[in-house]
Amino acid sequence: MSTDFVEFADVRFSYNSSVEPVVDGLTVDFHTGWTGIVGANGAGKTTILHLCVGLLEPDRGIVKRPDVTAYCPQRTDDPPERFTDFLDDWGSEGSRLRGILGIEYDWYDRWESLSHGERKRAQIAAALWGDPELLAVDEPTNHLDSDARRMLLQALVGYRGVGLIVSHDRELLDTLCSGCLFVEESRAVMRSGGVSAGLEQQERERRAARNRYREAEEELARVEAEASRRRALAASQQKRRSKRGIPIGDNDARYKKNLARISGKDGTGGRLLRQMDGRIRQVRERMSGI
Repeated sequence: MSTDFVEFADVRFSYNSSVEPVVDGLTVDFHTGWTGIVGANGAGKTTILHLCVGLLEPDRGIVKRPDVTAYCPQRTDDPPERFTDFLDDWGSEGSRLRGILGIEYDWYDRWESLSHGERKRAQIAAALWGDPELLAVDEPTNHLDSDARRMLLQALVGYRGVGLIVSHDRELLDTLCSGCLFVEESRAVMRSGGVSAGLEQQERERRAARNRYREAEEELARVEAEASRRRALAASQQKRRSKRGIPIGDNDARYKKNLARISGKDGTGGRLLRQMDGRIRQVRERMSGI
């Protein structure tokens, strides 16, 4: 059964040449409308697109996707699939897309002479004309002039399926996207709004994390200082409990030492020290998770 969303459930994927997985433990949903996928080069953005449309299958986990998908890669070396069918469509949709994107009827025959911008417009037009339930687009505005960017944006705004777009074009992402998946080192985070809103949210999260870490550092310093004090107290109490140095015949002193051990009166420092050691472990674990 087809779906109107894409779902990743604990997805892991590695290339044969990779030491570490490119995608690991990714769980995310993509719904109707445009979602940007952003991050540094090499972070795995294109791999996620390939997993979305089924060009790659995960090593672990599940990807649920609609039945009808289309993918527009960065490169435009070859004419898109069904491009001639699109050019021959004189119905309302074919004519509308050719008009929006400025596509001429003879472009297939002179593909080799077309600019990258013209090829990209043809690629996007053919994909939209196929009316896919899922459309994945990789860097559509790279090396395009302002007129080509404007035409592409106008065409993409009208798409009503599940749209995924990898791009460094902030204006494009801010205009199109209702959410962005930020692919970062060892994790991916979905944030609402375009890339500008997402980056602002990311910075707020980082500031909050820095504040939490600084507070944890201060707490750790206090706890370690208290642990040092209690360690000295425990050592002092241990010395008091020891019978070493008591004359053999001093039964009264030995009785008092034994009474302290039985009552636990002089064991307070040791118990407090164990409590502080536990708190130190807790603080360090919290810091490692920030």
